[in-house]
Amino acid sequence: MGACKYAGPACQTKDGHQDVNDGTLARTASPSPGVTGSSTPPVAAKRPPRVVAKGKCSFLNPQSQGTVKAPKEAFDRLRRNSPAATISAPRQKASQQWPDKSTSPALELDVQIGTQKITVIQPTPDRTKGTHLPSTQQLAEALRAVPAEQRAATRTITLSPTAAPGRSSTGETIAGEAGSGEIILYPVKDTQTQEDFDNRVTHESGHNYAEKVWGGPEGVSAWLAVVTADDRRPSPYAASDGEDFPEFVILYNTAKGTPCEATAKQIYPNRWKKMESY
Repeated sequence: MGACKYAGPACQTKDGHQDVNDGTLARTASPSPGVTGSSTPPVAAKRPPRVVAKGKCSFLNPQSQGTVKAPKEAFDRLRRNSPAATISAPRQKASQQWPDKSTSPALELDVQIGTQKITVIQPTPDRTKGTHLPSTQQLAEALRAVPAEQRAATRTITLSPTAAPGRSSTGETIAGEAGSGEIILYPVKDTQTQEDFDNRVTHESGHNYAEKVWGGPEGVSAWLAVVTADDRRPSPYAASDGEDFPEFVILYNTAKGTPCEATAKQIYPNRWKKMESY
């Protein structure tokens, strides 16, 4: 879930703004000034207590490390409200250039969900060993868990057999990136579950959806304003360039319409209201 690959609104969130990890923000407001000449010490304004999600809603709490991770049952609920996916027969491609500029034969197919069609480009089976990329079925199921209006912002998904060129801003391996209607998923070291792919695909599709709803610098600025107002980050990774929106999208999608929604609105009131306006 690395930084965006493409220039555009989703990659400009640090322009004129310095991201700060939750935990380094002031925990109490500045003290009120005392009366001139008075020996009475100023009284600090009290901040309302932080709302903490509990039980099945605890995934909503700001993470202390890594990224947001919603549970599988939350994505299963979203899939129950989504049409089944139809996967076309693969088409042979004699040569596909991967993000690192290397080339090899590939397969191209279409995943149809309702009226939406997403083209998938993937390596031939001999190049997938040890990559821990999703199977076509796993990818289709992850896409079904993305709400239709968000999924519509993605047109192409590339499953790259080669690692992402370069490193993320934190020095970690890039697992995926997105922009301009495309998602690219890269190999990772560990075996992945459906839950892992659900979170990754929702996150990456969030980059494309952000480009659609923001429309330009003004939209970026409006999102940064609600981030500042909420004064909490969904995860440390959300503080990276352009990553707050796709991290929050996971929480919004999986909490909306459930008993967890009320708590999510208390933890992230300004982000939630902004998402509702799109």
